[in-house]
Amino acid sequence: MDVAAFLQEICALPGHSGMEGTVASRVAREFARYSPNVTVDKLGNVRALMGEKGPKVLVCAHMDEVGMIVTAIEDNGFLRFWQMGGIDPRILPGSEVTVFGKKSLFGVIGAKPPHLNDGPLKAAGLGDLAIDLGLPKEEVEKLVRVGDPVSFRVPMTRLMNNRAAYKTFDDRACITSMLVAMEELSRVELRCRVEFCATVQEEVGSRGAQVAAYDADPDLAVAFDVCHATTPGTDPWDTMPIEKVGLGMGPTIHPKMFERMRDTAKALNVDIQVDPSGGSTATDADNIMQARMGVPTALLSLPLSYMHTMVETISLTTCREAGRLLAGFLKGVDEKWEDWLCF
Repeated sequence: MDVAAFLQEICALPGHSGMEGTVASRVAREFARYSPNVTVDKLGNVRALMGEKGPKVLVCAHMDEVGMIVTAIEDNGFLRFWQMGGIDPRILPGSEVTVFGKKSLFGVIGAKPPHLNDGPLKAAGLGDLAIDLGLPKEEVEKLVRVGDPVSFRVPMTRLMNNRAAYKTFDDRACITSMLVAMEELSRVELRCRVEFCATVQEEVGSRGAQVAAYDADPDLAVAFDVCHATTPGTDPWDTMPIEKVGLGMGPTIHPKMFERMRDTAKALNVDIQVDPSGGSTATDADNIMQARMGVPTALLSLPLSYMHTMVETISLTTCREAGRLLAGFLKGVDEKWEDWLCF
């Protein structure tokens, strides 16, 4: 598949937590290229089955995005808003946005200019910001309601060394990696049953994964999310090289699943680095591993710089390599899975 082209399309679609319908429809169509059994559950997760026998493996990556929500319409037509998921207010002044009202409306986020501030300058908080649509209140009220979602309006930018910057790579880049794996697996006979799941509401509590894991009742699971790539000003132990796929390690991750994924990476010559967590991982893995009687879970991490901004940056090569690693792991799961899973 053309990773860059698909990312450019899928990341442009709106899909705020709890409002993922548009992006879910597109993901479902893409899943259907590789699976005859694609469903959308009651919460909105998109689920696709591959393979007909053997142990069941659940693979999850979330499709919801961080964004904003309209909270009030001012007398001057400006929109007040609040965050959905974790938005850093420092990046917002001067941003171009799309307000998804009765039709898509373009706007800009403004703040009081420095010339009119008293005392030392400081970063504006969310309560200091407003969206300007360039319309009077009467027109705004015809087109916008309190509760309408808002997202960044930016183009995808191709950078040197096969990298790209865009909004919503968290976590639709990992959806794309899953599709790379599905494409490869469509050419082989699987010895396990794989349920690929594009989950909802991860950014507000990993709710979709909790529902999917309970319903699927898998033998094994792989969660797929982004991690922090090397970024200016960060400590090296908090980040990892953008060129290497991360393997989660910590209390949420089953040690034997980690070992199996590590050995697969070595056999496939996929560059990896350990992505350690001292407690929870803040990914779908945390809820999946606790489902029912517990699910042995692995975590694949795609390094991403500038998380939760409109210029999230990834390596397209690493995105593809992560999918290749996932496919290799799934090819090795068969009826003997309990033998290598035992301590």
